[in-house]
Amino acid sequence: MGPLVLPLMKPLTNFFRPLLSLGAFMGIWSLASLFFEPYVLPSPLEIVEDFDHLYTPDLLDHLRITLLRVIAGFMVSFAAGTSMGILGHVLKITPWVEGAMMMVQVIPGVILGVILLLLVGQGSEVPVMLIIVLTTPLIAMNTGAALARRNPSMEGVILSFGGTRRHLVKDLYLPMLVPAMRSNAGIGMAMAVKVVVLGEFIATDNGLGYLINMARIYFNMADVLFYVMIILVLILGFQLMIDAVFFFFLKKYFYPG
Repeated sequence: MGPLVLPLMKPLTNFFRPLLSLGAFMGIWSLASLFFEPYVLPSPLEIVEDFDHLYTPDLLDHLRITLLRVIAGFMVSFAAGTSMGILGHVLKITPWVEGAMMMVQVIPGVILGVILLLLVGQGSEVPVMLIIVLTTPLIAMNTGAALARRNPSMEGVILSFGGTRRHLVKDLYLPMLVPAMRSNAGIGMAMAVKVVVLGEFIATDNGLGYLINMARIYFNMADVLFYVMIILVLILGFQLMIDAVFFFFLKKYFYPG
């Protein structure tokens, strides 16, 4: 039984870790709500019980718009960041790439959002561009750092046994790159969800960020936390999807044998 069960333990642990994290967050939230009036900080249970009142017919439309913006911004930033990290390694300019990415990443999101609003105006362009600008540097730096950890002696061993560039990519670079891509996908998607809300808060008249802004204006904390709960569920769902994709299609790079 041991040989059959043990190989599954780590994947299952990674699969349930986001669920445990969400449960811990809900527990802390519930504990904190005990020290405040319900209109200031309602508990998660009170939010769930008030679902019929908090849910509005146009919520799904706002959610769909937010999801489209997240997916568009994430796909561009993931492709661009990964490509920049690989290109920086190939051209041996990773420190220069990291320096440039750091300069972009330190710009506060609110300031960047206002700048984009003044440049392109109100609409979906601001949250999508905000995702790309703030997420791409993180993915590029993580990719470059992963490739920089390669073992030069292993590269020499592969070449000494008649290995080609294809063997180097398959046996040396991919085992380093794929785990980094998984980490980048999880972090990048969480960042995209967070940033899109900021962009919608600043520059759109639809989406979850817009709804949070409207709830803020009327100091409706129940609505704010209801939308926050939806955002947490979105991040959890994306994380589980990413883990499933890498587990089922790229399992050999994480759980050999």
